[in-house]
Amino acid sequence: MKDALLRTGPHPVWLLGEEYDAAHITCLVAYKPPAGLMVSLPNLSLLHGTGAGVDALLAAPDLPADVPIGRVIALELSRMMVHHVLASVLRHLRRGETYAAQQREARWVRHPPRDIAAFRVVVLGTGAMGGAVLAALGALGISAQGWNRAAGPLADALHGAMVAVVLLPATPATRGVLGTTALTALADDALVIAAGRGGQVDEAALLRELDAGRLSAALDVFDAEPLPPDHIFWRHPHAQVTPHIAAAPHPDAVARCVLESMARVARDEPPLHPVDRARGY
Repeated sequence: MKDALLRTGPHPVWLLGEEYDAAHITCLVAYKPPAGLMVSLPNLSLLHGTGAGVDALLAAPDLPADVPIGRVIALELSRMMVHHVLASVLRHLRRGETYAAQQREARWVRHPPRDIAAFRVVVLGTGAMGGAVLAALGALGISAQGWNRAAGPLADALHGAMVAVVLLPATPATRGVLGTTALTALADDALVIAAGRGGQVDEAALLRELDAGRLSAALDVFDAEPLPPDHIFWRHPHAQVTPHIAAAPHPDAVARCVLESMARVARDEPPLHPVDRARGY
């Protein structure tokens, strides 16, 4: 990250742990800054996240009330998210979980392909990430619709869907939104893809569906991260776990957004992608 910032702009850059003069710091780039750091920077004029989600920044107990916050919205991140989601959707469409299980048992059994006309995907979240995923699914001829909190009851949107992709921002209003009612609305043998922020899937309700063999899941984000080694998701036959890598921070994208936001704030303008504190993103 430091190298990308130095390549892209003229400003001095310090990493946490290096010696620096706190009075010289005007922008802090962080995912989850240590407690007390922000109040130790008297001339802070911009806080900037390392990705699209800034819930960890907003939850900081020493968050300054009057410093604007920017986030990263960039093609590099959207492209990574699209690849991650498409990999899971296409695997499910082609019965990849079934054939992986058969391989472990050395069983040669062919199954009829899923009917793509009846294979519907619902993307929870219609922002930069969700919009990119919807466009990519449509380009492949896969029926997909977006849902956000203004679009009516979630269970209605999910009724009979074969895939639910969770890409909502992490806010109090979205916590646990994919709970028992929403999960039971999905079709039998549906897939849940959690790839945005942790906390939006009711993990206990999902586990009940996995245990029953009715649903499967591709999980990249969790209530607790890192996922504890003894968590059942690691070993569950109907769960695929990745360590929050769907859209990892991209140094060049972060540098571009940070430096443009710094220039804007210096002109008394909002950051490039400003965060609305009241909405949480």
